[in-house]
Amino acid sequence: MITTDEKRKYQFIEIVLQWEGELTSSKLKDYFSIGSRTTAQKWINQYREIYPNNLCDYDPKAKQHQPSIHFKPKFTQGTLEEYLSFFGESASHQYLELLNPPIRNINPQLVRQIIQACRQKLRLDIEYLSLSSGDKEGRIISPHTLVNDGIRWHVRAYCEKNQQHRDFVLSRFSANPEFEGQAQFTQAQDAEWNNWVTVTLIPDSRLSAIKKHCIELDYMMTNGKLNIPCRAAQVKYLLQRLRVDSYHHKPEGQQIIVDSDCWEALSPYRMI
Repeated sequence: MITTDEKRKYQFIEIVLQWEGELTSSKLKDYFSIGSRTTAQKWINQYREIYPNNLCDYDPKAKQHQPSIHFKPKFTQGTLEEYLSFFGESASHQYLELLNPPIRNINPQLVRQIIQACRQKLRLDIEYLSLSSGDKEGRIISPHTLVNDGIRWHVRAYCEKNQQHRDFVLSRFSANPEFEGQAQFTQAQDAEWNNWVTVTLIPDSRLSAIKKHCIELDYMMTNGKLNIPCRAAQVKYLLQRLRVDSYHHKPEGQQIIVDSDCWEALSPYRMI
């Protein structure tokens, strides 16, 4: 059984091999504050024993390990985002830049209580600032999942006032909610949460053939389409993040759209 610490080190090894093309024991030692390069080298050797086809023979002249032509990530998904998660905020990697969304007003004490309610399937009596009315409203909710849509945090919960599962923005809650006993409505009853749908993207039809081909390459489309599985409850956030919830007057600005048949099928879940 691989521990969390072991997995993290193996992920580091894979990510550096894949995205930098070279790995040294010193780099592993410095990142994890390992006592010596010898100990760090043992981690690399252990990884090699597990997946020998992922590394070339050690290059004593360059003093580094390199990925083989057969390299395939085993502990990671092979995405650039994983590389950024390790090095994006490192001062020694000034050639990486992350654009972070504005910080939201989220109370840690409140989040702890919501997490407790999620874990123990509890109801919460809480005040919520409604964007539609502009007033603070008392709500009794049964939360089941915290969700980050790439811009903000919200909690998926059953709302007794509306008698349905809804999304509540975390920054609009007042702190110090009260627990109100066991929840009767949980994730199991959240139909939209449990319903998976497919969002099908295609290049904007207004683009020329060569420009469509560029977009297909960008998004790794197959036969001119990209199918993205998504919870029905999160479709609106995915469409917003992909910027396909509105139509740009220039095809170069739009680039991708949702397939027309798919767009109609998603109508119960999108905001427009």
